[in-house]
Amino acid sequence: MNSFNLRIYESDGVFYEGEVIKLTIPAYDGEYGIWAGHENVVMAVVPGILRFTTFEEKTYLASVSNGMFRVEDGDVLVLVETAERPEEIDVERARRKEKEARDAMQEKKSLREYRLAEMQLKRELVRLKLAGKEMLED
Repeated sequence: MNSFNLRIYESDGVFYEGEVIKLTIPAYDGEYGIWAGHENVVMAVVPGILRFTTFEEKTYLASVSNGMFRVEDGDVLVLVETAERPEEIDVERARRKEKEARDAMQEKKSLREYRLAEMQLKRELVRLKLAGKEMLED
């Protein structure tokens, strides 16, 4: 099986570095899959669940926020504001943040504030969905 180098960086530092055989990234038009030999591309990342499979065929999940990724000559770089493993998610905090985002969206302030609250809501819903899952097999 062919593999490629994956680097995932979040604002606080390195989330993952290593060889993988498959990567699925949340993008504006759905999930975007990457395998070894993928063409060069740069795209935006949206809040969602990122999946990658190691050479040992174990699939790992992470909740990611906004960012971007680049595939260049067999090397994949993912830059996101935040990335969390399922076991790192504080469910109570995510529920509080979800409620705050819903309340902010209903306050009907500026369009900018609405969009920010909407993005926060999406992020928290993804975190809650992922909470409790540590590793899945394909």
